[in-house]
Amino acid sequence: MSPTDYSSKHVELSDIIDTVKYIQMDNSIVLAGLGDVFCTERYIFGTPKNGILMYDSAGRFLRQIGSIGEGPEEHHRYYYKMTVDEVNEVVYVFMSPDILLSYSFAGDFLNRIHVQFPEKEFYPCYMRVQNDLIFFYESQCRYTVNNKSLYWVAIRKDGSLAKYKTGSRDKQKKGDEGVLYVTYYTHSDDSTMLYWNLYNDTIFHVRPSQEEAAYLWKKGKFRLLETDSFNDLPDDRMRCSTIIETKAFLFLSWVYMARKASGFYLLYNKKTGITYRLKDDMVYDKRANMSLRFGGFDYLRIGEHDYLLTKTKSNEVADIPNAIPWGIDPDDLEGNPVLVLIRLKDDISL
Repeated sequence: MSPTDYSSKHVELSDIIDTVKYIQMDNSIVLAGLGDVFCTERYIFGTPKNGILMYDSAGRFLRQIGSIGEGPEEHHRYYYKMTVDEVNEVVYVFMSPDILLSYSFAGDFLNRIHVQFPEKEFYPCYMRVQNDLIFFYESQCRYTVNNKSLYWVAIRKDGSLAKYKTGSRDKQKKGDEGVLYVTYYTHSDDSTMLYWNLYNDTIFHVRPSQEEAAYLWKKGKFRLLETDSFNDLPDDRMRCSTIIETKAFLFLSWVYMARKASGFYLLYNKKTGITYRLKDDMVYDKRANMSLRFGGFDYLRIGEHDYLLTKTKSNEVADIPNAIPWGIDPDDLEGNPVLVLIRLKDDISL
C-alpha cells in the first residue's frame, strides 16, 4: 500500500454508507461532552467528567456505573480508560499504573485488582476485551535509546500477564521529545486488532491466539528512514495515522509529517484491490451537509455491522426528520451531544 497509488476516480464518502442514525442523549444529565464512547447493540457508555454513564440505544439515561473518587471501589474523574465485556456484561476501568476495576452493567462494583505489566511505565491509549483476554494498546511508541517499546499487552481477567509485543530493535532513534509518531492501532472487530510502523514493511493482525502479517507497505519516498532527522524531515515524508478495516475495504488516513497541510483519505477495495481517494468534503449526510472533514470520528462494530462514530449538536441536525427526539431546549440550542452512527456498507461496488 502507498499514499500515491490510487485510481484517477475519486469517490464520495456517501458511496460506502448504508444508513445514518442520530442518537440524542436525553437531558437527565447536562453534558458538555461524552468523552470516550463505547456502544453495544443495546447500550451506549460514555465517559464525561460526570463519570461513566450508561444509556439505552435510543439515548435514554439508565444509570451511572461506579463513582468518582479515591476510594477502593471508585475511579478517577479523568485519568482512566474504560472498555466493555458485552458477553458477560462487565465494565472494566483501568487506572495507571496498574489498577483494574470492574463493575456490572447494573452499576454494582465487582472487583479491584492489580495487573501485571512487563514494564513499570506503560500508558495505554485504549483497551479492548478480546474473548478471555483484555488487550491494552498504545497509540504511539516511546522510542528511547536502549529501551524497547511495548506495542501491546494482553492480560487475563485476574490481572496476570498473558502475552505482549515489544519493538524489534534494542536501540531506537530518538525523535522530537524522544517520541516517533509511527505506530497506531485500530479496532478491526471483536477479536482482531491492527498495528503498523512505517519503519516496518508489514501491517499486522493481532488476534488472541496469534499475530500474523496482513498487508505490506510499498517502498517509496513517503516512508520514514532511520537516517531522517525529525527536526528537518523531507517534505514528502508521510504517516498513516489511521487504518480502519471493514468487511469490504480499508479506510486509510494520510498526513504529511513536515508540511503544514491537511491530510487526505484513501479507500482500498479488498475485493478488487483498487484504491480510491475520497473527496475532501467528506459529506456523510447530504440532508444537512453533515461532514467528517473537520470533526473527529471513531470506528466500531456493533453486531455484524461496521460503523463510523462521530458527534454533533442538536441545532446542527434540527431540520433532519426524527434526528432529535428530545427536541431543542430554547435556553440551550446546542443541547446535549448527539451521537452519529454511520453504518457502512458490507459490500461496495465502485
